[in-house]
Amino acid sequence: MPGPLEGVRVLDLSTWWAGPLGTMFLADLGAEVIKIEAIQRVDSYRGTFAGQVPSDKPYETSPVFNAVNRNKRGVTLDMASAKGAEVFRRLVRASDVVCENYSARVMENLGVEYAALRRHNPTLVMVSLTGFGRSGPWRDYVAFAATVEALSGIPSVTGYAGGPPLLPGAIMGDPLPGLFCAIAVLAALEHRRRTGQGQYVDMSQLEPTTWTVADALLDFQMNRRTWPRQGNRVAEMAPHGAYRCLGDDEWVAIAVEDDGQWRRLCDVIGRPELALPRKGYADLAGRQAHAKDVRQDIEAWTRQRDKREAMRLLQEAGVAAGAVLNPRDLLSDPQMQSRGFFPVVDRAEVGPRPYPGCPIKLSATPAGIRSPAPLLGEHNGLALRELLGMTRSEMEGLARDCVIGTAPLSTPPAR
Repeated sequence: MPGPLEGVRVLDLSTWWAGPLGTMFLADLGAEVIKIEAIQRVDSYRGTFAGQVPSDKPYETSPVFNAVNRNKRGVTLDMASAKGAEVFRRLVRASDVVCENYSARVMENLGVEYAALRRHNPTLVMVSLTGFGRSGPWRDYVAFAATVEALSGIPSVTGYAGGPPLLPGAIMGDPLPGLFCAIAVLAALEHRRRTGQGQYVDMSQLEPTTWTVADALLDFQMNRRTWPRQGNRVAEMAPHGAYRCLGDDEWVAIAVEDDGQWRRLCDVIGRPELALPRKGYADLAGRQAHAKDVRQDIEAWTRQRDKREAMRLLQEAGVAAGAVLNPRDLLSDPQMQSRGFFPVVDRAEVGPRPYPGCPIKLSATPAGIRSPAPLLGEHNGLALRELLGMTRSEMEGLARDCVIGTAPLSTPPAR
Protein backbone atom coordinates (compact mmCIF):
# COMPACT_ATOMS: atom_id res chain seq x y z
CA MET A 1 0.00 0.00 0.00
CA PRO A 2 1.46 3.43 -0.92
CA GLY A 3 2.42 5.88 1.79
CA PRO A 4 0.61 9.20 2.33
CA LEU A 5 3.34 11.17 0.54
CA GLU A 6 3.39 9.04 -2.61
CA GLY A 7 3.86 11.30 -5.62
CA VAL A 8 6.01 13.84 -3.75
CA ARG A 9 9.60 14.03 -5.04
CA VAL A 10 12.34 15.43 -2.77
CA LEU A 11 15.91 16.33 -3.76
CA ASP A 12 18.01 15.78 -0.66
CA LEU A 13 21.31 17.67 -0.57
CA SER A 14 21.66 17.38 3.20
CA THR A 15 24.49 15.61 5.00
CA TRP A 16 25.32 14.21 8.43
CA TRP A 17 22.26 13.68 10.64
CA ALA A 18 19.82 16.59 10.99
CA GLY A 19 18.80 17.09 7.36
CA PRO A 20 18.96 13.41 6.33
CA LEU A 21 16.79 12.48 9.33
CA GLY A 22 14.11 14.95 8.24
CA THR A 23 14.09 13.63 4.68
CA MET A 24 14.17 10.06 6.06
CA PHE A 25 10.79 10.64 7.66
CA LEU A 26 9.47 12.00 4.35
CA ALA A 27 10.78 8.84 2.63
CA ASP A 28 9.27 6.61 5.33
CA LEU A 29 5.93 8.31 4.62
CA GLY A 30 6.17 7.44 0.93
CA ALA A 31 7.93 10.40 -0.70
CA GLU A 32 10.47 9.66 -3.43
CA VAL A 33 13.65 11.08 -1.91
CA ILE A 34 16.72 11.38 -4.14
CA LYS A 35 19.87 11.79 -2.07
CA ILE A 36 22.51 13.71 -4.00
CA GLU A 37 26.21 13.45 -3.16
CA ALA A 38 29.34 14.30 -5.13
CA ILE A 39 32.08 11.76 -5.69
CA GLN A 40 34.45 14.66 -4.96
CA ARG A 41 32.91 15.04 -1.49
CA VAL A 42 30.56 12.37 -0.19
CA ASP A 43 28.42 12.71 2.91
CA SER A 44 30.88 12.78 5.85
CA TYR A 45 28.43 10.67 7.86
CA ARG A 46 29.69 7.74 5.79
CA GLY A 47 32.77 7.75 8.02
CA THR A 48 30.94 7.53 11.33
CA PHE A 49 31.35 4.07 12.93
CA ALA A 50 32.42 2.81 9.48
CA GLY A 51 34.83 -0.05 8.82
CA GLN A 52 33.53 -2.42 11.50
CA VAL A 53 32.56 -5.10 8.95
CA PRO A 54 34.81 -6.57 6.21
CA SER A 55 34.37 -4.57 3.00
CA ASP A 56 36.59 -2.97 0.37
CA LYS A 57 34.10 -0.11 0.44
CA PRO A 58 34.24 1.14 4.04
CA TYR A 59 32.30 4.25 3.04
CA GLU A 60 29.30 1.95 2.56
CA THR A 61 29.44 0.45 6.06
CA SER A 62 28.42 3.29 8.37
CA PRO A 63 25.39 2.08 10.36
CA VAL A 64 24.19 5.61 11.07
CA PHE A 65 24.45 6.69 7.43
CA ASN A 66 22.59 3.56 6.38
CA ALA A 67 19.92 4.16 9.04
CA VAL A 68 18.96 7.71 8.07
CA ASN A 69 19.13 7.22 4.32
CA ARG A 70 16.86 4.18 3.96
CA ASN A 71 14.07 4.36 1.41
CA LYS A 72 16.06 6.91 -0.67
CA ARG A 73 17.54 6.78 -4.14
CA GLY A 74 21.26 7.53 -4.45
CA VAL A 75 22.53 9.91 -7.15
CA THR A 76 25.97 11.52 -7.49
CA LEU A 77 26.38 14.95 -9.01
CA ASP A 78 29.25 17.44 -8.93
CA MET A 79 27.23 20.61 -8.51
CA ALA A 80 30.40 22.70 -8.44
CA SER A 81 30.76 22.01 -12.17
CA ALA A 82 28.67 23.79 -14.77
CA LYS A 83 27.37 20.50 -16.16
CA GLY A 84 26.45 19.23 -12.69
CA ALA A 85 24.65 22.44 -11.76
CA GLU A 86 22.66 22.29 -15.00
CA VAL A 87 21.64 18.65 -14.35
CA PHE A 88 20.53 19.68 -10.87
CA ARG A 89 18.38 22.51 -12.25
CA ARG A 90 16.74 20.00 -14.59
CA LEU A 91 16.03 17.73 -11.63
CA VAL A 92 14.51 20.69 -9.76
CA ARG A 93 12.04 21.22 -12.61
CA ALA A 94 10.82 17.65 -12.06
CA SER A 95 10.68 17.80 -8.25
CA ASP A 96 8.55 19.24 -5.45
CA VAL A 97 11.01 19.83 -2.62
CA VAL A 98 14.70 20.62 -2.09
CA CYS A 99 16.29 20.16 1.34
CA GLU A 100 19.83 21.25 2.21
CA ASN A 101 21.80 21.86 5.37
CA TYR A 102 24.98 23.51 4.12
CA SER A 103 26.33 26.65 5.75
CA ALA A 104 24.44 29.73 4.58
CA ARG A 105 26.75 30.83 1.76
CA VAL A 106 27.15 27.47 -0.06
CA MET A 107 23.98 27.40 -2.15
CA GLU A 108 24.55 30.98 -3.33
CA ASN A 109 28.14 30.15 -4.26
CA LEU A 110 26.85 27.23 -6.33
CA GLY A 111 24.23 29.43 -7.98
CA VAL A 112 21.38 27.21 -6.79
CA GLU A 113 19.84 29.32 -4.03
CA TYR A 114 16.03 29.47 -3.80
CA ALA A 115 15.64 32.64 -5.89
CA ALA A 116 17.56 31.00 -8.73
CA LEU A 117 15.79 27.63 -8.48
CA ARG A 118 12.35 29.24 -8.28
CA ARG A 119 12.81 30.52 -11.82
CA HIS A 120 12.95 26.89 -12.93
CA ASN A 121 10.12 25.68 -10.68
CA PRO A 122 7.79 28.41 -9.30
CA THR A 123 5.96 25.94 -7.05
CA LEU A 124 9.15 24.60 -5.45
CA VAL A 125 9.31 24.12 -1.67
CA MET A 126 12.85 24.53 -0.39
CA VAL A 127 14.21 24.11 3.14
CA SER A 128 17.59 25.44 4.24
CA LEU A 129 18.54 23.95 7.60
CA THR A 130 21.60 25.97 8.59
CA GLY A 131 23.21 26.16 12.01
CA PHE A 132 21.89 29.62 12.86
CA GLY A 133 19.53 30.64 10.07
CA ARG A 134 20.14 32.82 7.04
CA SER A 135 20.07 36.11 8.92
CA GLY A 136 21.64 37.56 12.05
CA PRO A 137 25.28 38.03 13.11
CA TRP A 138 25.98 34.26 13.23
CA ARG A 139 24.62 33.59 9.73
CA ASP A 140 27.91 32.26 8.34
CA TYR A 141 29.08 30.41 11.44
CA VAL A 142 29.43 26.64 11.13
CA ALA A 143 27.84 24.33 13.67
CA PHE A 144 27.64 20.79 14.93
CA ALA A 145 25.21 19.40 17.47
CA ALA A 146 27.34 20.33 20.48
CA THR A 147 27.57 23.90 19.21
CA VAL A 148 23.84 24.45 19.01
CA GLU A 149 23.21 22.50 22.23
CA ALA A 150 25.55 24.85 24.13
CA LEU A 151 23.92 27.93 22.61
CA SER A 152 20.41 26.58 23.21
CA GLY A 153 20.98 26.60 26.98
CA ILE A 154 20.87 22.84 27.58
CA PRO A 155 24.21 22.53 29.42
CA SER A 156 23.33 25.51 31.62
CA VAL A 157 20.78 23.31 33.42
CA THR A 158 22.55 19.95 32.96
CA GLY A 159 25.12 18.85 35.53
CA TYR A 160 25.57 18.20 39.20
CA ALA A 161 24.80 20.74 41.92
CA GLY A 162 27.76 23.07 42.29
CA GLY A 163 29.48 21.53 39.25
CA PRO A 164 30.22 22.73 35.72
CA PRO A 165 27.69 22.55 32.86
CA LEU A 166 27.57 19.19 31.08
CA LEU A 167 26.55 18.40 27.54
CA PRO A 168 23.87 15.68 27.42
CA GLY A 169 25.18 12.21 26.65
CA ALA A 170 22.68 11.84 23.83
CA ILE A 171 22.74 14.27 20.90
CA MET A 172 19.73 16.56 20.66
CA GLY A 173 20.98 19.25 18.29
CA ASP A 174 20.52 17.05 15.22
CA PRO A 175 17.33 14.98 15.56
CA LEU A 176 15.16 17.84 16.84
CA PRO A 177 15.94 20.16 13.89
CA GLY A 178 15.46 17.16 11.59
CA LEU A 179 11.95 16.62 12.90
CA PHE A 180 11.15 20.32 12.51
CA CYS A 181 12.48 20.12 8.94
CA ALA A 182 9.99 17.36 8.11
CA ILE A 183 7.15 19.34 9.73
CA ALA A 184 8.09 22.43 7.71
CA VAL A 185 7.99 20.48 4.44
CA LEU A 186 4.56 19.04 5.23
CA ALA A 187 3.18 22.49 6.12
CA ALA A 188 4.61 24.08 2.97
CA LEU A 189 3.26 21.25 0.78
CA GLU A 190 -0.20 21.66 2.30
CA HIS A 191 -0.04 25.42 1.63
CA ARG A 192 0.98 24.69 -1.96
CA ARG A 193 -1.92 22.26 -2.34
CA ARG A 194 -4.34 24.99 -1.29
CA THR A 195 -2.82 27.93 -3.16
CA GLY A 196 -0.54 26.54 -5.85
CA GLN A 197 2.32 28.56 -4.37
CA GLY A 198 5.74 27.27 -3.38
CA GLN A 199 7.82 28.87 -0.66
CA TYR A 200 11.19 29.01 1.03
CA VAL A 201 11.77 27.75 4.59
CA ASP A 202 14.65 29.37 6.49
CA MET A 203 15.29 27.15 9.52
CA SER A 204 18.13 27.12 11.99
CA GLN A 205 19.28 24.15 14.04
CA LEU A 206 19.58 26.42 17.08
CA GLU A 207 15.96 27.50 17.40
CA PRO A 208 14.33 24.01 17.42
CA THR A 209 16.93 22.82 19.94
CA THR A 210 16.06 25.72 22.25
CA TRP A 211 12.64 24.12 22.78
CA THR A 212 14.29 21.55 25.06
CA VAL A 213 14.76 24.23 27.73
CA ALA A 214 11.40 25.90 27.17
CA ASP A 215 10.23 25.38 30.78
CA ALA A 216 13.43 26.88 32.26
CA LEU A 217 13.20 29.75 29.79
CA LEU A 218 9.57 30.48 30.64
CA ASP A 219 10.31 30.29 34.37
CA PHE A 220 12.90 33.02 33.93
CA GLN A 221 10.64 35.11 31.67
CA MET A 222 7.72 34.96 34.10
CA ASN A 223 9.39 34.62 37.51
CA ARG A 224 13.00 35.79 36.95
CA ARG A 225 14.24 32.47 38.36
CA THR A 226 17.37 30.81 37.01
CA TRP A 227 17.42 27.04 37.30
CA PRO A 228 20.39 25.61 39.21
CA ARG A 229 22.12 22.45 38.03
CA GLN A 230 20.91 19.63 40.29
CA GLY A 231 21.67 16.29 38.65
CA ASN A 232 18.60 14.10 38.32
CA ARG A 233 16.53 16.09 40.80
CA VAL A 234 13.64 18.36 39.74
CA ALA A 235 11.70 20.92 41.74
CA GLU A 236 8.21 19.46 41.32
CA MET A 237 8.83 15.75 42.03
CA ALA A 238 10.56 13.73 44.75
CA PRO A 239 11.95 11.18 44.66
CA HIS A 240 13.12 11.71 41.09
CA GLY A 241 16.20 10.01 39.72
CA ALA A 242 17.94 6.75 38.80
CA TYR A 243 18.43 4.06 41.43
CA ARG A 244 20.98 1.25 41.35
CA CYS A 245 19.62 -2.26 40.81
CA LEU A 246 20.96 -5.82 40.91
CA GLY A 247 23.95 -6.27 38.59
CA ASP A 248 26.72 -4.11 37.22
CA ASP A 249 25.65 -0.63 36.12
CA GLU A 250 21.96 -1.53 36.19
CA TRP A 251 19.45 1.17 37.12
CA VAL A 252 15.77 2.01 37.31
CA ALA A 253 14.44 5.56 36.97
CA ILE A 254 11.64 6.59 39.34
CA ALA A 255 9.54 9.76 39.32
CA VAL A 256 7.05 10.33 42.15
CA GLU A 257 4.54 13.03 41.33
CA ASP A 258 2.50 13.27 44.54
CA ASP A 259 2.07 11.99 48.08
CA GLY A 260 -0.30 9.21 46.98
CA GLN A 261 2.35 7.77 44.65
CA TRP A 262 4.88 8.02 47.47
CA ARG A 263 2.63 5.97 49.74
CA ARG A 264 2.24 3.32 47.05
CA LEU A 265 5.99 3.23 46.47
CA CYS A 266 6.52 2.72 50.21
CA ASP A 267 4.07 -0.20 50.15
CA VAL A 268 5.87 -1.79 47.20
CA ILE A 269 9.29 -1.63 48.86
CA GLY A 270 7.84 -2.96 52.13
CA ARG A 271 8.43 0.26 54.08
CA PRO A 272 4.94 1.76 54.69
CA GLU A 273 6.24 3.63 57.73
CA LEU A 274 8.24 5.94 55.42
CA ALA A 275 4.95 7.54 54.33
CA LEU A 276 3.91 8.44 57.89
CA PRO A 277 4.16 12.11 58.90
CA ARG A 278 6.47 11.38 61.82
CA LYS A 279 9.19 10.23 59.41
CA GLY A 280 9.24 13.61 57.68
CA TYR A 281 8.94 12.22 54.12
CA ALA A 282 5.16 12.43 53.76
CA ASP A 283 5.15 15.52 51.55
CA LEU A 284 7.26 16.88 48.68
CA ALA A 285 9.17 19.37 50.85
CA GLY A 286 10.12 16.67 53.34
CA ARG A 287 11.29 14.24 50.67
CA GLN A 288 13.39 16.93 49.04
CA ALA A 289 14.89 17.97 52.39
CA HIS A 290 15.82 14.34 53.13
CA ALA A 291 16.72 13.38 49.58
CA LYS A 292 19.86 11.48 50.57
CA ASP A 293 18.01 9.37 53.16
CA VAL A 294 15.13 8.72 50.74
CA ARG A 295 17.61 7.49 48.13
CA GLN A 296 19.19 5.08 50.59
CA ASP A 297 15.80 3.67 51.60
CA ILE A 298 14.76 3.12 47.97
CA GLU A 299 18.10 1.65 46.88
CA ALA A 300 18.02 -0.81 49.77
CA TRP A 301 15.09 -2.33 47.82
CA THR A 302 16.15 -1.75 44.19
CA ARG A 303 19.67 -3.19 44.72
CA GLN A 304 18.07 -6.55 45.44
CA ARG A 305 16.12 -6.63 42.19
CA ASP A 306 16.53 -6.79 38.44
CA LYS A 307 15.80 -3.39 36.90
CA ARG A 308 12.89 -4.69 34.84
CA GLU A 309 11.37 -6.44 37.87
CA ALA A 310 11.64 -3.21 39.91
CA MET A 311 10.00 -1.32 37.06
CA ARG A 312 7.18 -3.87 36.78
CA LEU A 313 6.38 -3.90 40.50
CA LEU A 314 6.32 -0.10 40.72
CA GLN A 315 4.30 0.31 37.53
CA GLU A 316 1.73 -2.22 38.75
CA ALA A 317 1.30 0.05 41.81
CA GLY A 318 0.85 3.15 39.61
CA VAL A 319 4.30 4.61 40.20
CA ALA A 320 6.12 5.92 37.11
CA ALA A 321 9.27 3.83 36.74
CA GLY A 322 11.43 2.76 33.81
CA ALA A 323 14.40 0.44 33.57
CA VAL A 324 17.46 2.29 32.23
CA LEU A 325 18.01 0.39 28.97
CA ASN A 326 21.27 0.42 27.05
CA PRO A 327 21.44 -0.24 23.29
CA ARG A 328 21.85 -3.99 23.85
CA ASP A 329 18.74 -4.02 26.04
CA LEU A 330 16.74 -2.00 23.50
CA LEU A 331 17.26 -4.49 20.69
CA SER A 332 15.88 -7.34 22.82
CA ASP A 333 13.26 -5.37 24.73
CA PRO A 334 9.88 -7.16 24.60
CA GLN A 335 7.92 -3.91 24.24
CA MET A 336 10.03 -2.81 21.26
CA GLN A 337 9.85 -6.28 19.76
CA SER A 338 6.09 -6.45 20.10
CA ARG A 339 5.82 -3.14 18.21
CA GLY A 340 8.25 -4.30 15.53
CA PHE A 341 10.43 -1.23 16.01
CA PHE A 342 13.72 -2.81 14.93
CA PRO A 343 13.09 -4.43 11.54
CA VAL A 344 16.00 -6.27 9.94
CA VAL A 345 17.14 -4.66 6.68
CA ASP A 346 19.51 -6.45 4.31
CA ARG A 347 21.88 -3.96 2.69
CA ALA A 348 24.82 -4.63 0.41
CA GLU A 349 28.27 -4.45 2.06
CA VAL A 350 26.90 -4.87 5.61
CA GLY A 351 24.31 -7.65 5.34
CA PRO A 352 21.12 -7.99 7.38
CA ARG A 353 21.03 -5.72 10.44
CA PRO A 354 18.30 -4.35 12.71
CA TYR A 355 17.61 -0.64 12.28
CA PRO A 356 15.33 1.76 14.17
CA GLY A 357 11.96 1.67 12.43
CA CYS A 358 9.43 4.39 11.70
CA PRO A 359 7.64 5.48 14.91
CA ILE A 360 4.67 6.82 12.92
CA LYS A 361 1.98 4.14 12.68
CA LEU A 362 -0.82 5.21 10.36
CA SER A 363 -3.85 2.94 10.08
CA ALA A 364 -4.71 3.54 6.41
CA THR A 365 -1.44 4.53 4.73
CA PRO A 366 1.37 2.66 6.51
CA ALA A 367 4.84 4.15 6.80
CA GLY A 368 8.00 2.13 7.18
CA ILE A 369 11.18 0.81 5.63
CA ARG A 370 10.73 -0.35 2.03
CA SER A 371 14.33 -0.38 0.85
CA PRO A 372 17.85 -0.07 2.33
CA ALA A 373 20.03 3.00 2.03
CA PRO A 374 21.36 3.31 -1.52
CA LEU A 375 24.95 2.65 -2.48
CA LEU A 376 26.90 5.66 -3.74
CA GLY A 377 25.45 6.61 -7.13
CA GLU A 378 23.36 3.42 -7.24
CA HIS A 379 20.44 5.12 -8.99
CA ASN A 380 22.33 7.44 -11.37
CA GLY A 381 21.06 5.61 -14.41
CA LEU A 382 17.56 5.07 -13.17
CA ALA A 383 17.02 8.64 -11.95
CA LEU A 384 18.70 10.54 -14.76
CA ARG A 385 17.23 8.43 -17.57
CA GLU A 386 13.79 8.17 -15.98
CA LEU A 387 13.42 11.80 -14.94
CA LEU A 388 15.52 13.65 -17.49
CA GLY A 389 15.47 11.28 -20.44
CA MET A 390 19.25 11.16 -20.66
CA THR A 391 20.83 8.83 -23.17
CA ARG A 392 23.55 6.33 -22.38
CA SER A 393 25.99 8.48 -24.34
CA GLU A 394 25.14 11.58 -22.27
CA MET A 395 25.62 9.70 -19.03
CA GLU A 396 28.94 8.25 -20.20
CA GLY A 397 30.08 11.78 -20.93
CA LEU A 398 29.12 12.93 -17.42
CA ALA A 399 31.00 9.97 -15.96
CA ARG A 400 34.13 10.75 -18.00
CA ASP A 401 34.02 14.32 -16.63
CA CYS A 402 33.55 13.00 -13.06
CA VAL A 403 30.20 14.81 -12.80
CA ILE A 404 28.66 11.47 -11.80
CA GLY A 405 30.17 8.21 -10.61
CA THR A 406 29.88 5.30 -8.23
CA ALA A 407 33.22 5.51 -6.40
CA PRO A 408 34.38 8.41 -4.25
CA LEU A 409 37.48 10.35 -5.24
CA SER A 410 38.16 10.83 -1.54
CA THR A 411 36.63 9.13 1.46
CA PRO A 412 35.72 10.56 4.85
CA PRO A 413 37.91 9.36 7.72
CA ALA A 414 36.46 6.53 9.77
CA ARG A 415 35.43 7.74 13.23
